[in-house]
Amino acid sequence: MKKRIALLLACLMALSCVSALAEYDHIDFTINSTHSNASMDYNSDGMYKYISEMFNFDYEVYPVSKDSQSEKIRTWINGGTMPDVVTWRNFDYQEYAIYAEQGLLAPLPEGWEETYPDLYQMVKVSGLYDKMHVDGLVYGIPHATFGRFSGMEKVVSNQTLYYRKDWVEKLGMEPFGDTVTLEQIEQLCRGAIDNDLAGNGNTLGFSTDSEYFSNFLMQFAEVDYDAFVRGENGYALGASDPKVTDWISFGHDWYEKGIVDPDFYLNSISDTTNKFTSGIAACMMHNGAISSYHGYKVTFDTSTGLSSDDCIGVAAMATNDGVAHTNEAANYWSVTFFSPTISPEKMDRILTLMNWCCTQDGQLTVVVGVPGETWEYDENGNVRMLTQKDENGNYPSTPDLYNSYNIFRSLGILPDDYSFVNPSNEKLVVEQIKQVYAAKERGYIIPLDYDYEFFASDAKSQFSLNFPDEITRIILLKDADVSSEWNRFLDQNRAIWEPVVADLNAEFCK
Repeated sequence: MKKRIALLLACLMALSCVSALAEYDHIDFTINSTHSNASMDYNSDGMYKYISEMFNFDYEVYPVSKDSQSEKIRTWINGGTMPDVVTWRNFDYQEYAIYAEQGLLAPLPEGWEETYPDLYQMVKVSGLYDKMHVDGLVYGIPHATFGRFSGMEKVVSNQTLYYRKDWVEKLGMEPFGDTVTLEQIEQLCRGAIDNDLAGNGNTLGFSTDSEYFSNFLMQFAEVDYDAFVRGENGYALGASDPKVTDWISFGHDWYEKGIVDPDFYLNSISDTTNKFTSGIAACMMHNGAISSYHGYKVTFDTSTGLSSDDCIGVAAMATNDGVAHTNEAANYWSVTFFSPTISPEKMDRILTLMNWCCTQDGQLTVVVGVPGETWEYDENGNVRMLTQKDENGNYPSTPDLYNSYNIFRSLGILPDDYSFVNPSNEKLVVEQIKQVYAAKERGYIIPLDYDYEFFASDAKSQFSLNFPDEITRIILLKDADVSSEWNRFLDQNRAIWEPVVADLNAEFCK
């Protein structure tokens, strides 16, 4: 029976490819992705063959590394040498507006919303449809992070507390739930340090770095501290909110008590995670995506010889009244643009491809693999994997099976969304992360001001203040007068931030 089903699927796939070839004239186009390797072949694997035959194209990949992507894309756009289609991982809206106004990007065709309805729905889900208009035209396609599978009504920050639940038990504390209060965090860290639970003579409490620790503190200040916020009297610098100094003082107190890693100000992001996953720290705040949690578990198991299932817990961070605090997050990651010299025929084909990537079948194909080869629908319409698990009980990853995954995954809804229903992921991990997100959604969420995020002006383009560095500097001061130090910093930099306030008030608070 299974052989007959597989044969039927193969026939249907072959027929769909023949139909596609009959429907589309062949085109060639150039493309980049969020990252790619010059030595890797992106044109020969099964995913590429399946999709390219369906839409009758060949592409040439312009390689670009993660670290140099923004610089490379700016060079391409300003020099008129960009490939036909570019996906920019961390695009800058200010630059986008300038490029669009200068004719350095191609606008989407009139009526694209009706022509490519699934693509349009994805852009709407991202929340950025209105913001992408420049003089009435849309020049970029933002890719939603979550949409079909996550179940989130409001997207919130993925920053999550990872903690040693086995140490909680050793200290005789009540087990933590899906939220952990500041008091509980301090009690865990204090007990772990005093009892040297790592057994190395130097157990650490809260493993962090300057940026993550600043974000940790400011979520409790209930203000977007590194942005501009709108109130009853118009816009103001978020960092000028009085609660900001209260929470810098809280961080200073934790540092003086030794709750925080004494070397946090020297740590890189990888140092933070390494200290926790190597088993020497009681907790850390870090990326709470399902894939990240998997990675931390594997590293912990390998580094310590312990079981992360028994030792690691995750939770939302809460004030002592049990209310979780977090930030609203923009529901997008990366934006696709087209060269101003692209032909209408090429743009239509690529938009048609992207529209398919936003359908359920397309989304599953570009993040799971070729249907009938790596997956199929079961009798309930859920994904059933056809590949075999390895000795550790893991299915082979899509990037390991298909190089072209790195190209196609960024053309529709991003893989984060599918991770919530991916049968390859541990059910324990998925359920725990779902509970943490749900706890955040029930708590206090610092709103994201889309007007500010997607506002462009000369003053905003020149605004640049490193708040985490200044917060760290004050925390490290002995007997610091936090309010005086912080207000002095803000006063010294008025010429940088006050013009932005003026521009925002002129635009939105007339």
